[in-house]
Amino acid sequence: MKICCLNFLKNNCKIDSVMLLFALLLVGCTRVTQNTDFSPFEYKEVYLPKLSPEGSIALNLNNIDSDWGIWGHNLSVVLPEKPSSNVYAKSGKIVNRDQFCFSSEALFEYICKYIKTNYGKGKPMRFAILPNDNSVVCLCNKCIECGNTASDASGAVYYLLNRLTKQFPMHYFFISYYRTTCSLPKTPLPENAGVLISAIFFPLSSCYTPKEDDFMALLNRWSSYTKRIYVWDYINNFDDYFTPFPVFNIFQHRLRLYANAGVKGVFLNGSGHEYSTFSQLKTYVLASLLSNPDVDWRPLLRDFCKQNYPVTGDVILDFIVKQENMVEKNQEHLSLYEGVPVAARTYLPSDDFTRFHNKLLKLLPKTKGEERAAMEKICRATMLTRLELNRMASDTIGCKKMLRELEKLSSDEIVAYSEAGGTIESYVSDYRYMLRRADETWGNNLLKGIRLVPLTALDEEYNDISILTDGLLGIPSCYHSGNMLSSASPALKIAIPHVPGMTCLRVNMVRNPIYHISLPLRVVLTMDGHEIGNVVPTPNPSALHRSVAEFVIPCNCHGKLVLVVYRDENDRTMALDEIEGL
Repeated sequence: MKICCLNFLKNNCKIDSVMLLFALLLVGCTRVTQNTDFSPFEYKEVYLPKLSPEGSIALNLNNIDSDWGIWGHNLSVVLPEKPSSNVYAKSGKIVNRDQFCFSSEALFEYICKYIKTNYGKGKPMRFAILPNDNSVVCLCNKCIECGNTASDASGAVYYLLNRLTKQFPMHYFFISYYRTTCSLPKTPLPENAGVLISAIFFPLSSCYTPKEDDFMALLNRWSSYTKRIYVWDYINNFDDYFTPFPVFNIFQHRLRLYANAGVKGVFLNGSGHEYSTFSQLKTYVLASLLSNPDVDWRPLLRDFCKQNYPVTGDVILDFIVKQENMVEKNQEHLSLYEGVPVAARTYLPSDDFTRFHNKLLKLLPKTKGEERAAMEKICRATMLTRLELNRMASDTIGCKKMLRELEKLSSDEIVAYSEAGGTIESYVSDYRYMLRRADETWGNNLLKGIRLVPLTALDEEYNDISILTDGLLGIPSCYHSGNMLSSASPALKIAIPHVPGMTCLRVNMVRNPIYHISLPLRVVLTMDGHEIGNVVPTPNPSALHRSVAEFVIPCNCHGKLVLVVYRDENDRTMALDEIEGL
C-alpha cells in the first residue's frame, strides 16, 4: 500500500480546486495510514465501502482491518477451537457462553498468545477489550472482588485492561463506555489505554440539543482518567442504507465539539462493507472534515462531483445541498433507525427526490466508465426509496413501474439494504406479493379508505392508523413499510365502524424476529363488550412472516365493534398490517 504525502488540509483554510484535482489524479494512492499534522484527531475512520484504487484520494484515514488487532465486540477471535469453559461468564455454577469472565486467567493467556503470535513484532496496534453486546455480567467470586455487580462488568474489565497494558507496553488497549461498562475507573487509566465512548444517545442534529450538554459533560469526566478518548459515532440510517442520509452539517457541528473537548479519535460507523448511497462522496467529505472540522464542505462536494460525475454531478450536488438545507432549517434530529415516512418529514424532500431520481435515470445512458457504474448503483438503490414513496401515496401503478425499472439494473455489490441483512431480493418479493393482493382485493375491501378509531394510545412514531386501511399490505422484511407497530400493554383496542354489506373482518399481521416483532398472543373481536370471536395467530405456512385472523360479522350487526389485540409482552412490539372488511 502506497503512502501519499499530500497533506491538503490545513487549519482554518479551504482546499482550492487545483489542490483537489491534484489529489484526485494521484494514481494508486489508497488510504493513507499516517495521520496529518493538522488534524485534531490521531485516529480517523469512515466505516463505509472503500473508494476504488483508480479513483482514490489521499484521505489519510485509519482502518479497523489494519490498525486494530481486535475491534468491536469480537474478543472471541482470540479463542482456540475448544476453549476452556473458564473464559465464560458464570453465575453460581451456571456457565453462560454469551459473555466472558474478564478476571479469567485462561482468557488473559489466550489474549496474550493471540497478540504475541500475530502482533509480537511490527507497529503498535490497538485492541478493543469489550464485552459481547448484551447485558450478561460474570458474577464469579473473582469478578465480584473486582467490583462487578449484576448489571456492571466494569470492575473485571478494568482488571484485565490493566494487566494487558503492563504485559504489552507498546500496544494500546481500549475499554468501552457502553451497556455493562458505564462506570468510570477508580484511578486514571495507564498511558497506553483509552476509552471508546458510544454517541448512540447523542441525537444527530446540526444544531444544539439538550443532550449535547450531557455528552460533553461525559467527555469532560473521562478526560480526568485518560488522554485517549475515542468517540464511536454513527453516519447511517441502519434500517435503510439506500435512502440518501444527510450528515455533513451534522458532523461539522459534532466534530468541532469533539475537537474542542480534546477527543483523540473518531470512528464514524456507517454501512461497513455493504453499499450505501453516496458512500464515495461521503467518505471524501467526511475525511476532509475529520482532518479539519472548520473546512467548508460545500466546495469539496462540488469539486468531487465535478471530477467524478461529469454528466450527473450537478444533479447530485443540487439534491444533497437541498437535503442538508432541509435538516438545518427543520432543526430536527435524525434517527439511526427509521423508515422513508419519517425521512420524508425530516430530511427527504419528496418532490425534489422524485425529480432528482428521474433526472438520474434520464442521464444514465449518457454516462460512461466509472461514472456509469456508480450511477447504476445509485439508481438501483434509490429505486427502493421511490417504491416506498409510491406506496405511501397508494400509487400501485408507480410501484409496478419502479419494479420494472429495477429489473433493468443489476449489481452484485448491492445486496443488503439494512444492518439486519434485509436484501433487495426479499424486499422486492414482498412488494410483488403486496401488489398482487392489492389487485385481488380491488373493489372488494369495504374498509379501504375508512378511518379506524384507536381506543388506546398509539406509539409515538407509529400513530398513523390510516395505513391499516390504505388497501396495501405492509412489508415484513421492512417493518417501517406499511406496518403499524404497537407496544400497547396488555392490548391495543381499535373501534371498527359499521360498513353496509360487511360480513367478514380480516386482520393481517406480520412478524420479524430479528427486530423482536412478534405476532399478538391473541386477537379478539367484541360487540358491545361481548366476545364474538377469538383467534390465536399462527404464521402463514406459505408466508412465514405473515398471519391472518378472520372474524364473521353477525347479520344485521348494529352493536359497537371493537378489535382487541393482545401483545406478547415477552417481545418488544407487535405489528398490525392491513385490516380489511369483506
